[in-house]
Amino acid sequence: MSDLSIQNLHVSYGSVNAVRGVSFEVHEGEIVTLIGANGAGKTTMLRAISGLEKAKEGSILYGGADLTKLPAHKIVEQGIVHIPEGRRIFSNLTVYDNLIMGAHLRKDTGEVKADLEDCFDIFPRLKERSGQLGGTLSGGEQQMLAIARGIMTHGKTMLLDEPSMGLAPLVVEEIFEVIKRINRRGTTILLVEQNANIALKNADRAYVLETGTIVKDGSAKDLLHDPSIRAAYLGC
Repeated sequence: MSDLSIQNLHVSYGSVNAVRGVSFEVHEGEIVTLIGANGAGKTTMLRAISGLEKAKEGSILYGGADLTKLPAHKIVEQGIVHIPEGRRIFSNLTVYDNLIMGAHLRKDTGEVKADLEDCFDIFPRLKERSGQLGGTLSGGEQQMLAIARGIMTHGKTMLLDEPSMGLAPLVVEEIFEVIKRINRRGTTILLVEQNANIALKNADRAYVLETGTIVKDGSAKDLLHDPSIRAAYLGC
């Protein structure tokens, strides 16, 4: 059984059909990426899965349970965490308080401290800046904080929306090394990424979205070397 199964999903904004009959699966332990141009429906897909947008039609199954009628906070309780585009950290809270906010739905208070230390092990810079306000961090550090806050939810599946956006190439490499490290520890990753090259190099499988529909899918390695994908998304 797949970890996450999307079947015939339709999502609309008024009269605009942003997602049209999309079906795909993410298996436990995978890194799966959705690639496509701006406006293809990638972010809308993630927002629908995490309950921030409501599906007009279709189903979103997670571990066999239908998420389509659940509010967003209940979906977090099911084990899905969404790291949104633009990071959306609490700029007026300290790094430490941002991380603790990530754990606010948890009841296992004894394990929260262990997860906090785990985040500081993965992101030593956050430990150094734990007393700093989130808004004073660099863009790369804010992305690290957003991912670490996601780890603090103790979710099993992480939805990552444009983690490389606005970051220098060296920082992007660092962020993707962390994403792979998190995945190796057992977290399933569904990745939306404008940088198709780095997404395909780090994912197991990929789906290509165009105007709200999936037009191609396969192993990330195969799509990375697909001439039509290279011409459309990789600039070569």
